[in-house]
Amino acid sequence: MALIPDPLDAPGLRWGFLGPGWIAGIVAECLRTATRQRLVAVGSRSAERAQAFAQRYDVPFAGTYEAVLDKPDVDVVYIATTNNTHAELATQALDAGKPVLLEKTITLDAAQAHSLASLAVAKGIFFMEAMWTRFLPHMVELRHRLSSGQLGELRYAHVDSGYRDPYDPASRIFSRSLGGGALLDRGIYPVSFIVDLFGMPSSITARSIFTDTGVDAHTTALLSYPNAHATAVASINVITPQDVYIGGTDMLVRLAHEWWAPTRLEFQREGRERDVWEHPTRARGYEYELAEVARCVAEGRTESPTLPVSQSVGIMEILDEIRGQCGITFDHQHPLGSP
Repeated sequence: MALIPDPLDAPGLRWGFLGPGWIAGIVAECLRTATRQRLVAVGSRSAERAQAFAQRYDVPFAGTYEAVLDKPDVDVVYIATTNNTHAELATQALDAGKPVLLEKTITLDAAQAHSLASLAVAKGIFFMEAMWTRFLPHMVELRHRLSSGQLGELRYAHVDSGYRDPYDPASRIFSRSLGGGALLDRGIYPVSFIVDLFGMPSSITARSIFTDTGVDAHTTALLSYPNAHATAVASINVITPQDVYIGGTDMLVRLAHEWWAPTRLEFQREGRERDVWEHPTRARGYEYELAEVARCVAEGRTESPTLPVSQSVGIMEILDEIRGQCGITFDHQHPLGSP
């Protein structure tokens, strides 16, 4: 297999989407234009929203969540609802025997993540967090260069994800009951990136600033390792540089602005010219994640080697530690929303 497999080469599975929100629309467009996958069903608590999504993306079936899960022609389910609904809907999907791609963060906390992981293992069904950045070409190349020793030993990383959301107390992003705030919406990206390259930290130090609605507006965490430090920054009230810097003993690596979807990497050795690596994508980049799921399901795998379930659970444990230090809380008993 090529280092960066073409998403068009992955088997064509039939997908059912739960939740017709904006992120589901982006993923649907990538699925239609850059893979061999087919979107055959969409579910929502709102019949009108399901029908509108189906018309926009030419989906043959629109109905309730349960109706989508009952369809025998749905090979795999993508759940793109609000964070507070993830555990319940993923449980329903796994109980229905459907492989699951579950939007980040997979749950509100590590306890819910452990329960989902145990259920997937017990049933022998594929389950993966939808951390799409893990599968992008530049991340594949970066891990390759790291494993081949070109970066030397990692010593430092700074990863940030922040942009300003207009203040709206009714919005999901500002809602404690829907799992809003900077940490779960933005912070999951830099934390997952750091864990991908550095592994689980030996200690964590974190601080947050809060909005009037009680969610964190800005959270910074220092993840410490025996010989390295990495900072993760998340914000919903300021624009951050949105860059990544990785310091190895032999090389500095920079991922340019909006690092989660760049088409280039910059490698710099001391006293040498900068080495620029480029790999443009056909669409928005979600096609690589979708292709990974299709390959794994077709091969009978229960998880992806690039993002195993145990690592997603470990990342939720990190987020729990950050939440505990900062006083970030959610209402776990809030009823399902209407995504």
